[in-house]
Amino acid sequence: MDINRFHFKKFGHEERSTFRYWYYHWKAFNLVAMSLHVWKVRYLFHDIEKPWLLLLWKDYKRVQKWHRTHNSHHLEYNGAPNYDFEAMAVDWECSHYTKKAKALNAREEANRKLENNNKYSDVIINGLIPVLDKLGL
Repeated sequence: MDINRFHFKKFGHEERSTFRYWYYHWKAFNLVAMSLHVWKVRYLFHDIEKPWLLLLWKDYKRVQKWHRTHNSHHLEYNGAPNYDFEAMAVDWECSHYTKKAKALNAREEANRKLENNNKYSDVIINGLIPVLDKLGL
């Protein structure tokens, strides 16, 4: 599957709290997973709580913090070390399709974090990089 044949709207920082942004991110996430041949049924529910929590809390920063600490495809996940590196790789790879501020693909984002001595560098090196290699990213 050639993911570049699909249309994705790129959203600015201020637009991330919209349902439209969530939809395009969800679409990109699932299409990237399909193009990498790692798609799973549970990916249909990727980030599903975000638009609902936004309706409830009306505070994007609060939703973002909760989401990152409660979902294993984020480095900030409270359940570390039980990360979902495959979903993390897909999430990072799809970001450049829908976010103006994230023009990097997954490998470039990992390298950027490592160059900046990210506090999760060990997790990136030992967990994410091998998955990026396996997926050819």
